[in-house]
Parts: sequence; structure tokens; C-alpha cells
Amino acid sequence: MVRIRFSDILRAVTRHLIKAPLLLAAALALSACVSEAEDAIACPSVEVLQDLGELVRFKPGPGRDPTDVLVEAWIDGVGGQCFFDGEELNADLIVRIGSRRGPATKSDKATIGYFVAITDLNRKVLSRQAFKTTAPFSNRKTILFEDTLDLNIPLPRRAQTDSFTIYVGLELSEQELAFNRRKQK
Repeated sequence: MVRIRFSDILRAVTRHLIKAPLLLAAALALSACVSEAEDAIACPSVEVLQDLGELVRFKPGPGRDPTDVLVEAWIDGVGGQCFFDGEELNADLIVRIGSRRGPATKSDKATIGYFVAITDLNRKVLSRQAFKTTAPFSNRKTILFEDTLDLNIPLPRRAQTDSFTIYVGLELSEQELAFNRRKQK
């Protein structure tokens, strides 16, 4: 005959009572993920423009050797999620930017400009927005940071999300763009 002690039953019940709220919380969290995943839709393709994906900014003057560099920056990646909201496509875009302090800079931060442009299938620019961000070097020479953007793209009737392209690039001067193009050859 098996003998069951009251303390064993009490321990088993207590163990299940402790697990029940945890299981309920996990189920609620998973159900929220499912409904959020249902609302998420495919984002338009995102491209970093080749000539505008990197920046080397020199100090004023004729010097263009490595000791004349104020700051270098590059777009390290772009990601995010899209949601459909009535007649608009909402894109939560995350732009990851890398930056390196050059030998010619004396500041512990650098302002970096970039833009996001949205085009249709024919590459006609539907919107273009410029943004500025600050690379906070403090005591570091190289940093990687993210900017989060909320973009709203009005969708014409029956338009598909893949009928748009989102382009991202750094804001460069004519001299900085020419430097990039010479460097690529």
C-alpha cells in the first residue's frame, strides 16, 4: 500500500498554483505576438544608395590625407516593420549608422545628415525627408548607433507594398560625393 502524506499533496498543489499565473502570462504574451504579427505586412524594399552610403568629411582647406579627416560615417544597415493603417502604410524604420572620429576633429560629437526617399515602381520620388543625427563619440573613436523613424506612405487604391522602394543615403556635399566616386574606381 502506498502511503500519501498531506505535505506531499500540499507541495504539489502549491507548485501548480505558482505555475498557473506564469502559464497564463505566457499565453497572453504569445497571443499579443500573434495579433501583432497579423497586423504586420511586408515592407517595401529598402536600399542604401551606393554613392551615398559612406561619408568622409575633411577639415576645410586643400589637404586630403588621412590626418585631415574630421569624421567618417556609413550606413551600417536599415531594418524595421510595416503596418497597414487604413489608407496608409506605416513603416517603423531603423537606420543603423556607424561613425569614426577623424584625427583632425577636436569635438566629442559629429552631426551627420541623411535622407529617406520613397519611390514608386517607375522610380519617381513620391517623398523625400532629410534627417540630422548626432554621433556622440565621448571618449570613443568609433561608434555604432540607431535612429528610429516613423514613415507614413499614403497608398493609392489597390497599391501593393512592393510597388514602392525606400532609399536611404547620407547627405553629402558635391566634394564628398566626388571623393566617394573616385574611391570606388
